[in-house]
Amino acid sequence: MDTMNGPAGRAAFAVLSLVLAVVAFALAQRGLVGHQSFKAFYCAGAAVRHRMDPYRVEPLRSCERNLEASPMPEGYVEPAPQPGYVLAGFALLSALPARLAAEIFSLALVCASVLSALALGRLIRAPSYAVLLALAPLTLLNVAYGEIPPLALAAICVGAYLLHVGRPAAAGVVVCLALIQPNVGLPAVVAVLIFAPGARLAILLTGAALAGLSAIAIGVGSNAEYFTRVLPLLANAEIVASDQYSLSRLLYVLGTPSDIALLVGKIWFAVAAIGGIFAAGWLTRKRGQSDLLPLLPPAAVTLFGIYLHDIQILIAVPAALVLAARMHKEPARSLASLFVVLLVTVWTQAPRPAVLLIDAAGAFGALLCLLPGAAARRIAYAAAGSLTAIVAVVLLQHFATPAPHDLITHSFSASPDEFSPIAWGRYLRATPELTRTVLAPQLVTWIGLLGVFACALAANFQKPTLDQS
Repeated sequence: MDTMNGPAGRAAFAVLSLVLAVVAFALAQRGLVGHQSFKAFYCAGAAVRHRMDPYRVEPLRSCERNLEASPMPEGYVEPAPQPGYVLAGFALLSALPARLAAEIFSLALVCASVLSALALGRLIRAPSYAVLLALAPLTLLNVAYGEIPPLALAAICVGAYLLHVGRPAAAGVVVCLALIQPNVGLPAVVAVLIFAPGARLAILLTGAALAGLSAIAIGVGSNAEYFTRVLPLLANAEIVASDQYSLSRLLYVLGTPSDIALLVGKIWFAVAAIGGIFAAGWLTRKRGQSDLLPLLPPAAVTLFGIYLHDIQILIAVPAALVLAARMHKEPARSLASLFVVLLVTVWTQAPRPAVLLIDAAGAFGALLCLLPGAAARRIAYAAAGSLTAIVAVVLLQHFATPAPHDLITHSFSASPDEFSPIAWGRYLRATPELTRTVLAPQLVTWIGLLGVFACALAANFQKPTLDQS
């Protein structure tokens, strides 16, 4: 793979980075802020800037009304379920016009994935442009919806690289930034805290700084609201959502009462987090792979974790790439690479030509990173695999995913002083199209995650040592 990392490879990486930046900018400039989650973050930031509660229906709803391109139900408000230190950043963005802020935010998401690709390319000795291709489908999905997982992605990938090169203190600071997505960032931070002694002080100091920033931004009372009220209410609201990837949602669809489904989902999250943390710790101590400390635990909790959508699956891709790349036996590595393709492909979107092209590029990049052999052979197999992936997307959407219906919302209301997740839950339950049973895309992703983990488990028990490349 070294030849692909030469001048031509670096040029390809630069061109691809520029193309992704242009696409992201175009998506933001189209003026779709009112249809993105970014509008909720922007408006919550404005609330913080004006010293108001960002977790209540008002002033969030009034601000969002000003950004929406089409009328929404009177009770509609999209929550911004982020901690105070995250909303402090959006408070700065909210001082700018919404479209300009969205453009800056979209470019930041692409820059985060570019940085992640550079770090991962060095960890698995793969061409950085191939890694960036593998990250592109889910990155652009996040850009289209105005979401923040790519920022957490950069934190865990750069943190992993810093651990790999022996800079644990710097890794501790960077990994804490993954807490921008607390449900996937927390396991990474805990793993590094436990198993990387040189990072402990940096993590404690950075964590204290984030806590202080939260207190300054939204006050102690709102911070308490976030952890004790907002997060539980959001989990309860989202259990009915079709696009959920959580165990709670799966159990709910299968007929489990919602309170039991939510409880089991929380227990599973704890089990998955602990399992991922100690698996990463074992690989660190027995195999010397400390770079998996920030990568593997977040990937573990994306399997049936709490409050997960297709956008968060991006967080599992780095661990999947690293685990697959370090399998010595060709059959296991080739099989694992196919499971990785299931992860990098976006299965939830209608198979429009642009979507299929991006999915094909992602599958091609993942296979180019992982398949062994000569360059020509890898390119040929990667091309065949990418074509197979887009055929699978088309077939899944045509045969296994219910056809979408008109978005009709029945009447519901929301009072100004209640928490926004309560109103959001009413909106979801009043909109049948958003709560229909859809499991095929989730099933494909779950198979991808389970397949990668199974291959990695088998490989680590078969080999006494692993390449630490």
